[in-house]
Amino acid sequence: MSKDIESTIETILREEFKHFELNTYGERISDKHSEIPTYLLMHKHEYIRTIRDVVKFAEHHNVRQILEIGAFFGLVSICLSKLGFQVCAADIPEYMSMPEQQERFKRHGIEIAKVKLQDYLLPFQNEQFDVIIMCEVLEHLNFNPLPLIKEINRVGTANSLFYLSLPNLVYYRNRLRFLFGHSILQPIQSYFDQLDPAKPVIANGHWREYTGPEIREMLEKMGYEIERLYYFSKVDTLKTYKLKNRLTRLVFQMFPSFKENQTTLAIKKQRTQQVFHIPNTVHDTLDLL
Repeated sequence: MSKDIESTIETILREEFKHFELNTYGERISDKHSEIPTYLLMHKHEYIRTIRDVVKFAEHHNVRQILEIGAFFGLVSICLSKLGFQVCAADIPEYMSMPEQQERFKRHGIEIAKVKLQDYLLPFQNEQFDVIIMCEVLEHLNFNPLPLIKEINRVGTANSLFYLSLPNLVYYRNRLRFLFGHSILQPIQSYFDQLDPAKPVIANGHWREYTGPEIREMLEKMGYEIERLYYFSKVDTLKTYKLKNRLTRLVFQMFPSFKENQTTLAIKKQRTQQVFHIPNTVHDTLDLL
């Protein structure tokens, strides 16, 4: 199955994404160095892993509808659609309003949703999705994520999968930076860039990364049971004949939390009973959620 997934992704990359690239301002650019977007090539191993995990879950559960929050280019959504799932791709309006994006999703029978996660409310029915995927999104949120996770809990069916993937705050490079007195947070210059009128960035950097235990604590308090939490690295996918890769793998085997990324597979065991007060300084219309 892994080979089939990899082959499907390769086909999608060739057929759908030749010479299609976006910069951080949401503008289309031409990539002179590659026919396929650099971003997609860099993260291909992550897409393969995500789809493999979801397909494996579906082998033992009744999975009909899947929601991907932060679909961006749509590679994961398209692949899952090709594998026979009903998929809804959600992302910010700036991306989902692009004609090429809309046409691409429509071609593959994928429903799209324009969402602003900072509004907290998701435009879906209760218990609508059997799998909810959110990869490389949580770290970009510059607001309290708990009301959003409550909404994710609401729209998931009983025993649905919340598939959450994000950077690992305590991977080894961050530990070394902190040890030698360097910040592991966003560079100060990025704050200036985000407010520069000449650089209207719509995809901000990482505002808050998390450790594995923090993710576990957050989700367990929101009605989920952690089925699996694991760490991964691009090094895991590289050939081992290079001494550097072999040594890195050896260290990672002894200390898995040194890896740069983490994934949590959380099962919805109950509708969360948490009630959140939303200050009017945060949201104009919501009071309680």
